[in-house]
Amino acid sequence: MIGLYFGVLTSLDTVVAILTGAAASIVVGIAHWVSKKGGPRWVGRKLVHMVMGTIIALTLVVYSNLSGPIFATALFMIVLFCLSFYDKDIISHLLAAGTRESGSTFGTFFAGFAGLVSFAVVFLVFYVRPEIFVAAILAVSWGDASGEVFGRTLGGSLIRKRFRGKSIEGSAAVFAFSALSLIVAMLLHSVDTQPFLVLPEILVVALVVSVVEAVSVGWTDNFLVPLTTAFLTWFLIFPTTPLLLP
Repeated sequence: MIGLYFGVLTSLDTVVAILTGAAASIVVGIAHWVSKKGGPRWVGRKLVHMVMGTIIALTLVVYSNLSGPIFATALFMIVLFCLSFYDKDIISHLLAAGTRESGSTFGTFFAGFAGLVSFAVVFLVFYVRPEIFVAAILAVSWGDASGEVFGRTLGGSLIRKRFRGKSIEGSAAVFAFSALSLIVAMLLHSVDTQPFLVLPEILVVALVVSVVEAVSVGWTDNFLVPLTTAFLTWFLIFPTTPLLLP
């Protein structure tokens, strides 16, 4: 479990950080390539959204201390710096590639920033319960991303009625993948609770998360989905867990 201090990197920290930095660079590069080839912006955007969120959720607990994720971030920034020698506008191009058709690059930046703030909050508040903050990060990475993927591809094909432009099929995907996020996080990290014994509570959390995602405007789902997932999971499944750091 990651310690809340900055220290010497272990061999495992170094390997995980290098792999993370490489994966981030590849995924962002693919998203940029899809955009340059004229592909739908949402494909690259959701690829980055899903893959990077999953990497953060699954590797955060592996590091021995905070130097690990900082090192991974630094490696990614070094890659961007090197690429800037070939394309001085690489940052603006990457932001444009991840921007919604009706959005702005500033909105894209703020969406990512809001998501990271939300990740930090659930990590610090529920540090003693990694299954909670991992589920919260996966919920927005898998649930929110699947909502757009299924909404874009299948939305309206079964049920034509929409709510604020969002389809029932997309919301159903958010529900299903949010539930899966909790199950996976608990299977990986919970030592005292089996997810299938609290399946009704998990489904309630997933249902509320799908509603929150449906009513969210713009970037707010990146901020609200992790918080909603974490606090509802704590309230319904782990109510005796103390909040904040021990």
